Amino acid sequence: MSSLKQFIRNVRAAKTIADERAVIQKESAAIRASFREEGHDHSIRRNNVAKLLYLFTLGERTHFGQVECLKLLASPRFADKRLGHLATSLLLDEKQEVLTLVTNSLKNDLSHSNQYVVGLALCTLGNIASDEMSRDLFPEIENLISTANPYIRRKAALCAMRICRKVPDLQEHFIEKATALLSDRNHGVLLCGLTLVTSLCEADEEEGGEEGMVEKFRAFVPGLVKTLKGLSTSGYAPEHDVTGITDPFLQVKLLRLLRVLAVGDAHTSEQINDILAQVATNTDSSKNVGNSILYEAVLTILDIEADSGLRVLGVNILGKFLTNRDNNVRYVALNTLIKVVAIEPNAVQRHRNTILECLRDPDISIRRRALDLSFTLINESNVRVLIRELLAFLEVADNEFKPTMTSQIGIAADKYAPNKRWHFDTMLRVLSLAGNYVKEQILSSFVRLIATTQELQTYAVQKLYTNLKKDITQESLTQAGAWCIGEYGDALLKGGQYEEEELVQEVKEGDVVDLFSLILNSSYATQVTTEYIVTALMKLSTRFSEASQVEKVRRILQTHQTSLDVEVQQRAVEYGNLFAFDQVRRGVLEKMPPPQIKEESRVLGRAPSKKAKNANRKSKILKPTEQDLLDIMDSPAAIAAPTNGSQATNSDLLADILGGGSPAPPTSGSPGPQQSNISSIMDLFGPGPTASTPSPAPASAGLDILSSATSSPPPQQPQSPAAQGQWLPCYNANDLNVTMQIQRNAAGLIQAVARFHNTGSVPLSGAGLQAAVPKTQKLQLLPIASEEIGPGSETTQVMRVSGCKGPLRLRLRIAFSHPAAGQVVDQDLHEVRLSRIDQVNERVRLFRLDLVAGPIKFLPGQWLDTYIPGVSKAGGFTITSAPSAALTNTSPYLELAVQESPENEPAAWLWRPEREILGETLRVRVGGKFVFPPAGGAPKKVVFVAGGVGVNPLMSMLSYIAEGNGQGVGDVRFIYASKLPRSGKLSDIVFLDRITSLFGEDKVKGEVKLFVTAAGNAVSQETTASINGALVEVRPRRLTMGDVEAAIGDREDQGTVVYVCGPPTMTDELVEKLAAVVDPQRVLTERWW
Repeated sequence: MSSLKQFIRNVRAAKTIADERAVIQKESAAIRASFREEGHDHSIRRNNVAKLLYLFTLGERTHFGQVECLKLLASPRFADKRLGHLATSLLLDEKQEVLTLVTNSLKNDLSHSNQYVVGLALCTLGNIASDEMSRDLFPEIENLISTANPYIRRKAALCAMRICRKVPDLQEHFIEKATALLSDRNHGVLLCGLTLVTSLCEADEEEGGEEGMVEKFRAFVPGLVKTLKGLSTSGYAPEHDVTGITDPFLQVKLLRLLRVLAVGDAHTSEQINDILAQVATNTDSSKNVGNSILYEAVLTILDIEADSGLRVLGVNILGKFLTNRDNNVRYVALNTLIKVVAIEPNAVQRHRNTILECLRDPDISIRRRALDLSFTLINESNVRVLIRELLAFLEVADNEFKPTMTSQIGIAADKYAPNKRWHFDTMLRVLSLAGNYVKEQILSSFVRLIATTQELQTYAVQKLYTNLKKDITQESLTQAGAWCIGEYGDALLKGGQYEEEELVQEVKEGDVVDLFSLILNSSYATQVTTEYIVTALMKLSTRFSEASQVEKVRRILQTHQTSLDVEVQQRAVEYGNLFAFDQVRRGVLEKMPPPQIKEESRVLGRAPSKKAKNANRKSKILKPTEQDLLDIMDSPAAIAAPTNGSQATNSDLLADILGGGSPAPPTSGSPGPQQSNISSIMDLFGPGPTASTPSPAPASAGLDILSSATSSPPPQQPQSPAAQGQWLPCYNANDLNVTMQIQRNAAGLIQAVARFHNTGSVPLSGAGLQAAVPKTQKLQLLPIASEEIGPGSETTQVMRVSGCKGPLRLRLRIAFSHPAAGQVVDQDLHEVRLSRIDQVNERVRLFRLDLVAGPIKFLPGQWLDTYIPGVSKAGGFTITSAPSAALTNTSPYLELAVQESPENEPAAWLWRPEREILGETLRVRVGGKFVFPPAGGAPKKVVFVAGGVGVNPLMSMLSYIAEGNGQGVGDVRFIYASKLPRSGKLSDIVFLDRITSLFGEDKVKGEVKLFVTAAGNAVSQETTASINGALVEVRPRRLTMGDVEAAIGDREDQGTVVYVCGPPTMTDELVEKLAAVVDPQRVLTERWW
């Protein structure tokens, strides 16, 4: 058999992929054959495993050599062990089944007399440890951290860091050991100790600081500061010196840990201010080693609550980095300054010239970062200077920069322009330099600027015409010019002064037509550009006075009536026909009124408002609706009377064609209970009521088709032309998606088409739509095309409304039958009365909601959209009671369990003092798809996995099964993970008494396992407790994937379904891992905020 060197030579000598594959296959076969021979020399085994490592680096399969790695591990020879540990670390991972055989070998090596063997075992354990292996071997690591040998202590500390990341429950075993390492005099041990402590603190912060790691280690800040001070002021130490700086690695680790400990704590920040100033001032920045320390010091300064002077010092260090010749240093400085500019804008502004110099750097990554930083520096005082520099860079910039640059310059000009003239000139320059890279939003903003600034229009049209004559290659410039010339062609033809010292040359009608004709016949006339120019020419036909030019325009339009592009062809044909109706043509093509600019329609847009975190159900919340389709035909109509006036003007004609109308005045005040039903019908295209909740509908649609009867009607808006023909979302739940398309003709007749789309995998039946309109209008509702909607199929229903002079206002009610949900009328709101409040523990309340109007149907696991008087948002809370409680004819009710959450308005209202809210009337609607039984019917075995208040939907499901509704469910495994309440009593854990009673009374067959965290001494060891007659296994630790796998049992059993509900971190991890264990379709999950 060839040696490793010869094998590598043979692979490298292969001239084709096929030759290389042949060499590898031949050698792999030889290695397999050698492994099958018993008793061969240990050097042959080492040679074979070394070849496997080379095959691994080539990406080849090496699974057949895993057992040989274990044999090398078990060998008494150091050479064998060294290669065996390396191969085990690379060729095995925690998912390999053979890993269970490694545990014993590692345990033996961890107690070996040779320190290097122990070091190899620690490295291997840190690299491949699984949860089980970590739990089995952590006592050995705990002992090795305390050994006198510094080499082993270093390795053990790093191994402890790895297994604590893998199994967070083991952190508490290493806190005391890690504390001892912080005072170790050996630099290597201290470095590893700092790494361990930093990892423990960061991991705890990611989990929300439950264990209080940061607070525990803050007591050691003075000692850490003293150590850092000694390193930064010490003289030459040959054993730790790196290019003249004492142990820079240790200094960086100290600074990082100090940053972690000081974030968010003013006292700790004050303790480390002086040492940070000392490090930042005294560290040599001429060498890369010093720069690494300075960079870590700057990050610490900027993250903690440092005083302003210290932050300015940090920014100045980054500014000095920008002059460094090393590209990496400059890149790091630019990247950090982008984050800093929001904290210390004035300090960063001082380095503006240096940043702008970086725009000319040969390295593209430096240029990109400098460009991003330059845009963040723009403000009212420097916008002229910076935009001028950026325009100069735009002229020579790579094409990949131009889309971003044009957008950013447009945003900056829109936000900080000193005047409209400067704004226009800047954007015109952008269109001239990079018109092919301008996004549609920027172009729209530019056109809107011209349309809304009357004093700028003559100047704008003349400048655009002049620039367009010079260059027709820039698409956005051509489109903006075409729109402006078409709209304000009369101002262009009149001429006038567009610069103080220069009169514009006279423009003739023929020149304009010739220019547009030139563009249309060039290769630069894209489809959109052609549409712009065709429309502009049509507008000019009403601006021109020469009949010959109007005829020329008509002929140009006629040539495009045979265009291959349907859109262009349609426009040309319609425009051509308009020439036969001269009066209508002039009315339709009048100048457009200036658009009203709302804050949200600006280029920059409003700053996105951050949604408050909701401690309860993360759910899709629909708009509140009426309880029933009310009889509005007998109620007085709250419709504005039509305006009496003279004959319609051209503007009125245009508004009528586009479907607009005069907006009705908004209703002031909040309507009382006796208010006319008609006032609560929603304007289909108007803004939503202030008491509504976020809807899945896109914001651009402006749809709010349903409204709560108790909320004030919104101001009515005229129907937008953009809404014509769009499919607007109306309803999306229970596998049914309903959208509506509205069409209005000039006579005011409206046709609305409702499209029903079955998004699920089961057929829906009895689908239909009911609608109501004000009594001043007539509604013709045609039958639905098909009441049966198969999976993935669609059907439609048409309605026609006449007599609608303004915006269309409808109330809809959608009904259908779902195989699992039964008869669904999900648009209904149900009135409930808050009749009882129980305090379960310090963080959870239980609410009983009596149904005022009688029984309702819901599926176990569904939630309630809960509408509270005076609260603008609806709360999403799971129903915890069984469906039977809401179906009884005597006192039907719903039950909710709500966790305290002050930032969530509905939850905060429900946590007000009992005397303030008891007896209040609320309105609720049922929703949700996380239900039992699943679509395929009741399973044989159910595994419920609950985390915290994630138990709520599972409680309803378990109650449903206990009532005998889960026919066929023979085995229920309930796994419940929860923090122990402050009382220290298991009985105060939400629903634990109710769950155990169902199992103890033998209403449900199976077992309950409880995993308790933050238990302290209350639950210190694993035990089996009898609670309400049920045996409950209590584990004082976090829930693991292994626990869920054990509950599932046979992976191949298709009759097992797993329900997972809890915090996102828990559900995401479990669902991802369960995908490798069971069919993902048998895993149902619900995430919580």
